[in-house]
Amino acid sequence: MNTSTALDTFARWYFIYTETYETKLKTVAVTEAEIPREKLEDTLYSIPFYQAELRKHLPQNILKRTPSRLIYPIAFISLNIFLVYAVMTFELPWFAKLTAAVLIGIANTGLGFFAHETLHGSIVKNKILQDAIGFVGFGLFFISPTYWRFWHNYLHHGHTQLLIRDPDAFPTIGVYKRSPYMRFLFNLTPGSGKIVSYFYFFYWFCFQAIINQAYLRFGNKMWEKMNHTRVSIEFAAIILLLGGYVYLIGPSNLVWLALIPFAVQNYGVMSYISTNHNLSPLTKTNDPLVNSLTVTNHPIIEAVNLNFGYHVEHHIFPTMSCAHAKTVHKLLKQHFGDRYQHMSKTKAMLALYRTPRIYKNYTELIHPQTLKTSPTLTASTR
Repeated sequence: MNTSTALDTFARWYFIYTETYETKLKTVAVTEAEIPREKLEDTLYSIPFYQAELRKHLPQNILKRTPSRLIYPIAFISLNIFLVYAVMTFELPWFAKLTAAVLIGIANTGLGFFAHETLHGSIVKNKILQDAIGFVGFGLFFISPTYWRFWHNYLHHGHTQLLIRDPDAFPTIGVYKRSPYMRFLFNLTPGSGKIVSYFYFFYWFCFQAIINQAYLRFGNKMWEKMNHTRVSIEFAAIILLLGGYVYLIGPSNLVWLALIPFAVQNYGVMSYISTNHNLSPLTKTNDPLVNSLTVTNHPIIEAVNLNFGYHVEHHIFPTMSCAHAKTVHKLLKQHFGDRYQHMSKTKAMLALYRTPRIYKNYTELIHPQTLKTSPTLTASTR
């Protein structure tokens, strides 16, 4: 395929993407009506309820900021500088360069998780310092800190697994049938049964953010309250700085110092995001014990990833440092053991590939091509 043909193909696909995404937002009333509600569990549980109950048993200082966590970005950035210098300066064998590339990706993942904590206000109070940390940590993923605050803190946390309102929630069979983009996207996602779905985690986090910031946020009611000017400035600065980095490392180091780290860090973040929510039902009441999942891992991996997998805990106390997530984890098992959803990350990843990502109703998933249905996590474990 020559360059002209490739660009033409991308342009046609990109038009389908943007057109159908905007159409999706206009069909919310029809889509809601299409979902059978007989399986939707009415619940009085909500975030304030869990907060009030858990605070009775939590240490007084657990919700205070933890500036001591600043050691994490210092360690990650120092490691990256050393590895980039080593690869560019010395004649290393390929396996040493591969090891360096993977470690850079892991460190970038940690920086992303640290930026996530910081932009929730759990590390430092100063907003300028928060933005600076967010710019560095999320800039590695092509994400403006202002955009992240609106996307994640406001839209996702405020409307978790609420159809259309949560940009991280997958759509219904009704949207799938009307949207050429969703029919294309489904084949890329875990659970579609397509070979290409096994590459999903290695690029999707950055790709979705780039498309949203570059185009989809404009003229879209979902994003109208966001500071678009600031996002545009930050996004442009990130593109320029990352472009400068690629120029600095040169073509010979592109694979080791850019492409492999890019894939590793996308996997590191996206594999958590997907397991934390995409096995769960759609909900109307923002109940983290229903619409979120905590995934556990080896303690060393959890430490490097700043306990991001303890996601139910995070949704209950979003401004709490994840340094305290395991304390809340124990209390949830003790006081809400019949409702609290948690499993190993390995088990959750396998479950993602055994179930499709399209919703038949609030508590059932459906493969739109084979019509095979699967219960969501909560429904299948009660």
